[in-house]
Amino acid sequence: MPSRFSQSVSIGFDGQIFRRQRRGGISRYFRELALNLRAAGAEVLMAEERQGCWPWSGHLPWRRADVVHATFYGGGPYRLQSHQRLVSSLFDMTPERHPEHFFLPALRSPHANKPGWLEVSDLIISISAASADDLAFFQPTLRTPLRVIHLATAIDRLVPQPVEALEGRRFWLMVGKRHAYKNGLTLLRALSLLHGGDGDRGRRDQPLLVCAGGGPWRAEERRWIHGQGLEDAVLQLAATDPVLAWLYRHAEAVLVPSLAEGFSLPLIEALACDTPVVASDLEVHREVGQSFATLLPALNARVWSELLAAAGQGTLPRPSHRLGGERYARLRRHFAPERLVQDHLEAYGSTTDRPSPRIRGRRG
Repeated sequence: MPSRFSQSVSIGFDGQIFRRQRRGGISRYFRELALNLRAAGAEVLMAEERQGCWPWSGHLPWRRADVVHATFYGGGPYRLQSHQRLVSSLFDMTPERHPEHFFLPALRSPHANKPGWLEVSDLIISISAASADDLAFFQPTLRTPLRVIHLATAIDRLVPQPVEALEGRRFWLMVGKRHAYKNGLTLLRALSLLHGGDGDRGRRDQPLLVCAGGGPWRAEERRWIHGQGLEDAVLQLAATDPVLAWLYRHAEAVLVPSLAEGFSLPLIEALACDTPVVASDLEVHREVGQSFATLLPALNARVWSELLAAAGQGTLPRPSHRLGGERYARLRRHFAPERLVQDHLEAYGSTTDRPSPRIRGRRG
């Protein structure tokens, strides 16, 4: 679809998310989106990370933009200039669906501000239809226009950096955080079932579970690993992007056992590297994984153990085999950065079609 975006329209990203996280999925999304938009010829006015999130706190370049894409939900929506449009992102509704996993300090969670931001925006960009459906359940009276724009990856274009300790070693891969709703403990439970009664030789014949990123083992993980004697069956390591590219390309399968997700980037990163995927049976995994991912009940460790036992025999087909060449190539194009940029340009352009934006004051 041709973009209605005019090159004379400027796009601004505020600094909210960079105040909250220097490294993280959302901050990375906005950095890469800004870079790719500029490469496509768009004018992008972006807050420096050190400038924080306060729109009234100085000479911030994004305040002059025609379209302001807010990067989080800090405080109340700020007053816009009369010509500006406000775009907000919806990454997930996990705090609303699973509040038991979000233990907050005395300060109010920014997610509590989410309804106010979304209500006064000119456009909501949701990273999945599943998240948009959740939003419709929790805010049924919301009338803000919404577009679904799937995430993208270019991990298959990176030069991989080998992990010497894993060269020649079979392994499964889990990427990112493991605690709470990420449900990494189910994989550890599955491993204990898989290795039970195998003996030392059986353990050496099974792939290693590699957990990349997500920080060192937490206390409960260490207790489980030690209690089940799994020290030689698991490995946790930090991973740069080139290391991740190597891990994805050499893993026997990528494992995603989450109880909730807004999108699940490891699915499309595995797709790009043509690596088998086993994921929990969630609405969003059905949406993103389509028919290339094997879906399992999130909390059924025995089913995961049985699947891993079969996967250890090399029976999991690669996405290209499951989809066929033409459909695999089409999905690869869909989850590529070029499509992501064009979808955003089209979305930004749609906000400038309305002649009279609402003028809104800051909510405190």
